Amino acid sequence: MKKFGLSSLVAGLLMANVAGAEPVAVKDGAIFIVSGGKLSVQAVDPVAAPLPALCELAKTPELVPNATDVAINDSKAFVTITDPVTKEVSSVESFDVSECLSSYCDAEPVVNLNGGHKGELFIPCLEVNGKRYDITMEQRGSSMNWEVVGFPDSEHHHGDDDDHDDDHKH
Repeated sequence: MKKFGLSSLVAGLLMANVAGAEPVAVKDGAIFIVSGGKLSVQAVDPVAAPLPALCELAKTPELVPNATDVAINDSKAFVTITDPVTKEVSSVESFDVSECLSSYCDAEPVVNLNGGHKGELFIPCLEVNGKRYDITMEQRGSSMNWEVVGFPDSEHHHGDDDDHDDDHKH
């Protein structure tokens, strides 16, 4: 019975999320919001990482009547337009939001020297050819020479990874 109750709860939550998807998307320190027929943007952390000065969308929201959802891919915002009568998607408009994206990083470099034994250096959000990576380096013996031991094949993920600290020996 508990299994059925838990399954029903999970299914209900999934259906609620699908039916009432929030018109919000987050990328590179910017929160994109569709509300009241407008696309606007706010900084994730306006004090530590304000939006770039060239971000016109922060000053003047874009008018998008009947907008219901937003997704960000690379430097474009894709806004879903829904027919107010049929409630079905009628079109998708795209907007260049590259001037609103920043180099915001939600982690800091960490060095753990392990009392003179083999230490570890963690460098988050290292940008290489337009992509960001989290790099892990280990100390060679007790010297101050370091070698790269972790350079993932994909872009950084710690912003979405709640167990980030478990993955590295900080």
